[in-house]
Amino acid sequence: MKAQKGWSCFVFFVLRMTHVVWTQSFQVVGPSSAVLALVGEDVTLPTSLSPALNAQGFEVKWFRDDFDSPVLLYHNLQIRPELQIQSYKGRTSLFLEELASGNVSLRLQDIRASDRGLYRCFVDSGPWNEEVHMTLKVEVVGSPPLISISTAEDQQTRLECSSEKWSSQPEVTWRDMSGVDVTSQSTLTVKRDDEGLLRVSSVIPIKWEFNVFSCLMRSNTVRPAYQSKVGVYVFSPGISGWSVVFWLSLAFYVAVTIVLILKWRKM
Repeated sequence: MKAQKGWSCFVFFVLRMTHVVWTQSFQVVGPSSAVLALVGEDVTLPTSLSPALNAQGFEVKWFRDDFDSPVLLYHNLQIRPELQIQSYKGRTSLFLEELASGNVSLRLQDIRASDRGLYRCFVDSGPWNEEVHMTLKVEVVGSPPLISISTAEDQQTRLECSSEKWSSQPEVTWRDMSGVDVTSQSTLTVKRDDEGLLRVSSVIPIKWEFNVFSCLMRSNTVRPAYQSKVGVYVFSPGISGWSVVFWLSLAFYVAVTIVLILKWRKM
């Protein structure tokens, strides 16, 4: 009888311990691929607990390289801004109302180029802790393209479309006033500045006749259609009746600009 009672207690103890481990263990789940963002935007690094435990009483620490220098620290039911990295103060937050459902995502505001890189989320319940890491890719979209006209040594008139401060090489497209893609006639030059950003220049030869050219630059990595940058140039050689040509060109320029912007937005 005593042996049976002892065995029953042992089984109860094992089941009890198994229950404790099962209820306290969890995984921290992050995105399977890099998170993309533009400079100046807000972004969420989506992270959750599996199973979806109540994380209100847990410690949640977001950090980069140094575990002791958090991007954000949630401890004892509150965020501890005095302990976080200075450059992240006022720009980070958790979804506090969703901690109860296991949402430990980091909200990062006013993205900077320096924010790119690896992020780690460490969650500690006391008896159990887990960590996940993810990469934030920050895209710097360059300035609106400027189009200028010049004459080469061989007397060939040409247009140059230039833009700077791109983090990755944009796609460049030239079109004439008929909407024909003439990019194949252009020459592209890309140079990196002291900040590691790109200056992009595309040159296209033109004939000595009236025409309207547009130069489109757009990001290949983050929402290309949204990031379209259009420059429009009206080329009108010096001929008689210049004032008439000027006003006609101006009217045509406005109309073409509107059409091009509407067209690029649909791409």
